Amino acid sequence: MSGFLWATAAGASTVTEAELRVMRDEVAPVVAEVAGMEFRELPEIVLADSGLLARVVLAEQRHLLTASGQGASVEAQRDAEETATAMAPAFAGKYGFLDHRLYVSVEGLEDALAIQGYPAWLLRPALRVVIAHELVHALQDQQVDLGRSVLAAPSGDAVMALNCLVEGHAVWVHEQVGARLGLDEAVTAIDELLGTDTPFRRRMDPREFQQRYVYGLGRDSVAWHADHGGTTAVWAVLASPPPSTAGIVAPWDDAGRPLAFTAKERHALVRAGERLAGRGWSADAAPLGDFELRDQLVRVGADQGLADALRAGFNTRVVGGAMAGVEVQVLQFDDAAGARAYVQGMRRQAEDQAERVGRDPFITATATNFDRVRGDTSAREAVTVSLFDDLVEHLGKVWVARGPHAVQVVLVNSPATDRQVAQSIESAFRAIE
Repeated sequence: MSGFLWATAAGASTVTEAELRVMRDEVAPVVAEVAGMEFRELPEIVLADSGLLARVVLAEQRHLLTASGQGASVEAQRDAEETATAMAPAFAGKYGFLDHRLYVSVEGLEDALAIQGYPAWLLRPALRVVIAHELVHALQDQQVDLGRSVLAAPSGDAVMALNCLVEGHAVWVHEQVGARLGLDEAVTAIDELLGTDTPFRRRMDPREFQQRYVYGLGRDSVAWHADHGGTTAVWAVLASPPPSTAGIVAPWDDAGRPLAFTAKERHALVRAGERLAGRGWSADAAPLGDFELRDQLVRVGADQGLADALRAGFNTRVVGGAMAGVEVQVLQFDDAAGARAYVQGMRRQAEDQAERVGRDPFITATATNFDRVRGDTSAREAVTVSLFDDLVEHLGKVWVARGPHAVQVVLVNSPATDRQVAQSIESAFRAIE
């Protein structure tokens, strides 16, 4: 369930599978003690390379797709294969929830440590920390069934919340195990590779942001539950995870934010997206949570604090192929000030981009108002990319704030007119006001 950054082709290592089993047996009792739960059995440990890890990840991806009813989709299968290929080199340790084995890539960890400038002697202490982390996943699976938990999650944001809990719990335990076994330097190295304490910044690599969110905020959330109820409370939240990532950022918030839109409202918001699509385009809609909003803000360099005021979010995506699509996103903030601040922040980023690319001969970008819909404030971004004489890409974004709500429309090579965009935004406001 966890990854430890990207690794390049590795050099030779003298660590054997037998030695890894000794490390597992040494670490497991401390993991159980810290976690407050006993193992039913210890998982078999396997010395793995990136090819084996890719096959394990792909098998899990296919299992989840089949169980969720998406297994027959050619696109889903292709996405699963691409995900497995991309993810495999990132794993130094991987607990397989299908075969209940613990896979360790010694060479992957060796390379990752070397890239960060750590001395070679730290490899074996770091392996103990990795094994402790993955043993936590085995313990979680034995107690709450990780595969079933993923399938039971009601939305993609809920899956991300579960991921944060699962990984955060593993970090919380491996840090304490490392402290008890005198592996402080190894814990520091692994936490650096995971990015658990990377400072949040307005502009940061999206992968760094995700790692900080999943491993760092996940650990902090687990620590809060432990401080307020011990390991009993931790296992209770693992068995019944929060429905959204807001429950990770603010585990003390009993309101369960963000709130969900009603079925009638969701239907109307899906229709608002479909208004802007071409014939035969396929629609997908889901709640939008804290993680996705913060990820958006990071990608445009806006203030992540805007996500603190989010009460509800919903996202409709309509796809017409690899190079065409529409997105209609509705955000409900605590008050009108939050919605205005969000739109104004998006406008500033659009203006900055227009200024940055203003002299590029292949890209044009503009930032203006969008006055076709009544609102407290609005913004519009239009980007045109001319790759070849007969290949021109168009990207458009529109934001409108009205009261505590903000509507965002993203158009990628969409046939929609300004009039249709205005009608879509107005229909979204009518549905939620």
